[in-house]
Amino acid sequence: MELVDTRDLKSLDRNIVPVQVRPRVPNSEFMRHWLVATYKANELKKLEINLLNQKFDYYLPKIITRKVNCNPKEEALFPGYIFINTSFKNYSALKYTRGIKKILKFGGNVPSISDQDIKKMQMAEKISKSDPIIPQIKIGQKAIIKEGFLKGSIVKISSLPSKDRISILLTFLGSLRRVTIPEKNLIF
Repeated sequence: MELVDTRDLKSLDRNIVPVQVRPRVPNSEFMRHWLVATYKANELKKLEINLLNQKFDYYLPKIITRKVNCNPKEEALFPGYIFINTSFKNYSALKYTRGIKKILKFGGNVPSISDQDIKKMQMAEKISKSDPIIPQIKIGQKAIIKEGFLKGSIVKISSLPSKDRISILLTFLGSLRRVTIPEKNLIF
């Protein structure tokens, strides 16, 4: 009796037993994936040292931004998130690395990012170094107050009086008030 690949159905006769030939797939446990983890913002330096000590490859995308009347500033593209290139067999070691809050997980599924997506982020990072990104804040745009007793309130930008402060329209006790607050206290 002869075994043949079922993809070649023209050559079948009575003396041939059809079998399926599956391509050899490497064990995904040992393949490297880009995992997403959240980190403790005030422990970023410690985290980087710990990842290097454990020989983990990581990527923290940073871009250069320039606000009106300010010098260019480097900031994280995804604040609080870091990408770590490792295999799933190192998941436990990574999970308990000092500085890591948690590894992104949906139910029992740990998502990963492709190498192409990481390369695109690296390209955006490279472009921002030669041409800093200028965030566009517009009058009439809505924003959310980030801190203070009005945290979470939705406001409308009414003017941009200086480089660090923004005038907003706020509904307070049933009336519309114009207030000037620091730009850093708003989420756009």
